[in-house]
This record gives sequence, C-alpha cells and structure tokens, in this order.
Amino acid sequence: MGSDRGERVIRTIVGTVVTGDGRTVHEPGHVVIEDALVLAVGGGRGPADRREDLGRAIIAPGLVNLHAHGLTRGPIHATGSPSLSDAEVTAFKERHLRGGTTTAMSVDGFPLWEESQALARTHPLAVIKCTAHSPANVRAARHADGTGLAPEHEQATMAELLAAGARCIGEIGAGGTLGGGMQDYAYIPAAIRERCGVTVDTADARALKEAVLGRTIDPANLDRKGLERAMAAAGLSGVMREDAVIETITHCVMPSMEHAYEGMREAARASAETGAPFIVHHAAASAEVVVEVAGERMIAGHCNHPSFLPEEAVHFARELRRRGATLELSGLDLFSKAPGLADAAPFRALVREGLVDVVGTDYAGGAFDPVSVPLFAIVREGLIDIPRAVALATGNVALRFPELTAAGLLEAGRPADLAVFSQDFDRVLGVEKAGVRVYSAA
Repeated sequence: MGSDRGERVIRTIVGTVVTGDGRTVHEPGHVVIEDALVLAVGGGRGPADRREDLGRAIIAPGLVNLHAHGLTRGPIHATGSPSLSDAEVTAFKERHLRGGTTTAMSVDGFPLWEESQALARTHPLAVIKCTAHSPANVRAARHADGTGLAPEHEQATMAELLAAGARCIGEIGAGGTLGGGMQDYAYIPAAIRERCGVTVDTADARALKEAVLGRTIDPANLDRKGLERAMAAAGLSGVMREDAVIETITHCVMPSMEHAYEGMREAARASAETGAPFIVHHAAASAEVVVEVAGERMIAGHCNHPSFLPEEAVHFARELRRRGATLELSGLDLFSKAPGLADAAPFRALVREGLVDVVGTDYAGGAFDPVSVPLFAIVREGLIDIPRAVALATGNVALRFPELTAAGLLEAGRPADLAVFSQDFDRVLGVEKAGVRVYSAA
C-alpha cells in the first residue's frame, strides 16, 4: 500500500518484549514497526508478514541516558573546558549506542546551539541539548578553567538557548567547579606537576584533596595527619612542603565554589520562569544547596556520588525525593572495576532503598561505561528485576519528562528506537534507531 511517504514498510519483531513502563512483559511478545514508528505492541507472535523471530532475546526501548558528557562540539563540562574533537565526540556517541542507548542528554551546558548541531547528522544517537548560560555559571567556569569559553558563550542566555531548541538547564556545577572528580583526575594533578614535577594519579589526588578539604570541601576540614600520609603515598614527602600542598589544592578547588552554588540558584529561578527541567551536580560538597533549590523540575545528578558515604547518600536522597526531585544515579565506570569497590556502595545502597528514578553515566574522565552496564549489574546482583531496571533508563524518563524525548516506551505512535538484549540481560545484541538497525553485535 502506498502513502504520501512512499511505500509503507511494516515488519514484526518477536521476542520477550519489555515495554519500559517497569511492569509490562510479553513473553513471547511482538513489536510491529511501520517505517520509523511503533505501530503496535502485544503478546504472542503478532502478524506473520516480515516477521523477525529473536527467540527469547529481550526487546526493549532504546535506552535514554539523562546524564552524559562529550556528545557535542563546544566547551565541555561546567568548567568551560576546550571542546573535544570530532573524532572524540563520535567515539563517545558510538560507545553509548553500542551499549543500547539511542538518546542521550548532553549536560555540557556551554556549547551554543550551532555547535551542538555540528555533528548531529553524522551519527544516529539522538542528543538532547542543555544550557548553563547564566552569569554565576560563567564565573564558576572562569575560576575553575574557562579556556574553552569565547565571548559569545559568556554572553548567551538560557532563554536564548531554550528558544533555539535546548530542552533542559544544566548541568549546574560539576567536579571541576565543586571539588569533585574532575579536580582529582585533571586539575590537581596538573597543578602539582607544574609546581614540583611529580605526577600523582587520581586516587592520590583525591586523598590529598580530602586531607586538605574533606569530603564536604571545606578548609575547616584540614587533617594534617591525613595529609602527611597522603603526601607519602603520592611521593610528595620531601618534595613539597605541607603548606605548599595545602595552598595548591585550595587554589585549585575553592575559587569556583560559591559561584557554582549561586549558579544552582540561578538555574532554579530560570526553571521556575520557563518550565524547563534542570539538572545539578549533587555531591557531599553541594548537597545542602541542592536540597535548598530542589523541586519537581529538578534532576539531582549522580545521587551516588563517590564523595558520599552510603548512609549520607540515602539521607539526602530521601530529603530530595520528599521535595519532589528526580533522583539520578550515574554508573560512571563503577561496575567495570574490581567487584566490591567502595565507590559503588552508594549506588547499591540507593537501589536497595528504592531511591532511584533514572540511571545515567556521567563522564568518569572519559572512562564511563554505557548505561546498560550498571543496569545489568543490579539485575545480576538481585537488587531489582529486569522490567524495573529497563524503566530506569527508558519509561521513567519518558513519563517524567515528556518534553525531553518521545522515546523511552514501546507503545503505538512512539519512535521505533529499540535495544535488543540477551535473554539473561547481560549483553546488547542489537540497536535500532527510528526503525533502522544501527548496531548488531558480532
């Protein structure tokens, strides 16, 4: 049968269908696709024409990741750091796609609209644009780094970017502006190397930072005994004086903090004025301000931030949920590291307590795992079942924030974005975007 679009292409995919709503499973089930849209979903094998039988493989919506970096050209992170190259952006997009993700939100808020669209047609991953263009956020970036910012980035406004097509405000604050992981893997090691020539790794930089400023990033937390131990472990004893280490770390971390906090308040006001959701950097250092600005339009990013002890993460997540915020957990690279790593403990604690709404990836210095990896892990560990795990990166996004994407659920009229997983929910077998196969596992 013909149409204004030409010949209709209708086909049926059969398997174990997990619709993304957190409950519904058709086993066996079918998804009927017409061109780029889902035409029908149901139990049984469905229409016989153009049928592809995947056996017991799981057919789910393509994953939607609400917390990702490095997906567009333009300044990266809340620090306004220099743009990634085209090749780096494409490689990150491909890693997400091969992990089952078909839509991701770029929480690098400083790129202009034109920069965000520069590579939009070169890869099938759909990218949702954010904006962080406000005075305090620019100041925070400048104090932390800002070397990727041009005058046009500083002069742009959230209202302008939202009018152009950005759909979310954020990410407000980040590891580089609020004393988090970016300080550990980038800025503190660079400052120490410049000062004394010694290269410290991420773990040593974090230990030094926490000895000087504590997990809550406050000079009052100075622990000289801890600093002595951290300096010895990092190979700095006899190379730098304690006071020089304190000065170096304080100079890296503290100047941007108050500006980043004010940026959260600016974002909350802009969200109230425009109705756009906003996403913030939630960590031990920023938790009190995050609670202050929390509301139904706020996404609390990485509620499992490694700076939290598990009980702290649970405490703040409960308070944020009471205020209506959406709780996002980030997989980072936690579940591809050694089993039992302490950094993953807050993630597990929050899942056990039911204090998770959506799961993203964040950045992890570019070493992030696809969002399917933590979903596989929490199912494997018996913390959650497959339908609810899938919903954490599909239907929960679609239902909470329909203005961000039409994808995320398998139901008639939605985009035909699909991820196919092994029946044990431990591998990605294939990905379709708008009804077109864009990845098949070997």
